[in-house]
Amino acid sequence: MSAAGARTAVSPDNAVAMAMWSLQIALNGLWTPVFFGLKRIKLGMFVLIALWLSVAATIYALLQVDLIAGLLFIPYLVWVTIAGALNLSVWRLNPDEANRRAVVER
Repeated sequence: MSAAGARTAVSPDNAVAMAMWSLQIALNGLWTPVFFGLKRIKLGMFVLIALWLSVAATIYALLQVDLIAGLLFIPYLVWVTIAGALNLSVWRLNPDEANRRAVVER
C-alpha cells in the first residue's frame, strides 16, 4: 500500500488515484476499532464492504496512473476479501451478539 501510494504520489495526474488511496486507508483504519474494539459485527461488515469497494476503485484509479502501483494493490484486495469472509462468519456464528448490540443502542 505504501509503495503504491509513493509511486502514485510522484506521478502526474494523480489526484483521483490519491483521493481513492486516502479513502481506502481511512476505511482500513476504521474497521479494526469498529470490529474488535466496539465489537460491532454488523457495522464492521458494512465498513468492510465499503473498504472492498474503495480498494477495487483504488486499483482502477492506480492503474490509470501507474501499472505497478495498481498491481501492488491486488493482494490487498484479496486480504480484504478474506477479512470480509471472516467478518461474515463471525456474524453468522454470533447472531445473538450482533442483534443484542443493535437492541442495546435503541
